[in-house]
Amino acid sequence: MTILALDTAGSMCAAALYDPQTQQVLAEVSHDIGKGHAELLLDYIAQCFEAAKISRSDVTRIAVNIGPGSFTGVRVGVSAARGFGLVLSCPVIGVSGFEALSHEMQVLAPAQPVMIALSAYRGDIYAQGFDAHGQASTTPLAGNEAELLPVLQQLGADYALAGSGAAQLQEAEGSERRIISASAHASIGTFARLAALREAGNPPEPLYMRGPDVKPQTGFALPRQLAGGQLDELPRQLADGQMSELPRQQAEQERG
Repeated sequence: MTILALDTAGSMCAAALYDPQTQQVLAEVSHDIGKGHAELLLDYIAQCFEAAKISRSDVTRIAVNIGPGSFTGVRVGVSAARGFGLVLSCPVIGVSGFEALSHEMQVLAPAQPVMIALSAYRGDIYAQGFDAHGQASTTPLAGNEAELLPVLQQLGADYALAGSGAAQLQEAEGSERRIISASAHASIGTFARLAALREAGNPPEPLYMRGPDVKPQTGFALPRQLAGGQLDELPRQLADGQMSELPRQQAEQERG
C-alpha cells in the first residue's frame, strides 16, 4: 500500500510516495519554483518512483493539496491527481493547505487552538480557525485585516496564529498574540499522512478562494510544453501508454 501525494497549490511543486503502514515517506521531491508546475510535476513524480524503486501499480491512493493557492496551481494539482486516480483505479483524497498546516501546528504546539493565516494577493489573507483538537472552528475565509480581525477576536485570546499571513494579522491587531510558525505551506508528507487517515469518497474539488485574474482569449491559446512532451501526454505517461478519455479531456482543459 503506497500513497502518491501531490502539491502544486502555491509556489512549491512537490511529489512524494508514502507508506502508511510504516508511516515513512519513501521518496520526496519538493522545490520552490514559483510558476510552471505543469511542466515539472511529471518529472518530480518520475524521480520519486525511481528513488523508491516501486512501480505505479503499487500506488493505492492519491493525496492532493486542494488549496488555497493560485488558481492555476490548484487546478493543475487537482486535475493531475484525478487523472492519476482514474488511470490507476485508486481513490483520490483532497486535503486543504489549512488542514495540513493545522496538523503540523498540533505537533509544534499540542492542544493549542490556532488560526491559519496565509498571505494572498493584493494584501488579502486566506484564513481558517482550528480548535484545540485540530477541528475546524470556522469555514475557510478570505479578506483583508479589517474583515478578518473581528473573526479572530471572536475566536478568543487563546487562539494563536500561524502561516505566512500571521504577522500581518498580529500587527493589524496591535497585539502580542502568539505566532507558532510563519510557514506558508505544509510538507508534502503531511498531506500524505492525512490522506491515509481519511475515508475515500467523491473525487476532490479545488478550494478556490476567488476566481482567476486573467481569462484566456478564445482562439489565442497556445499548447504548453512539458519536460516530456505536450500536456496531453500526462495520462499516457502515468499509465505506461494506457489512457482513458476522461483524463485526456482533463489534460486538454489544462492545456487550453
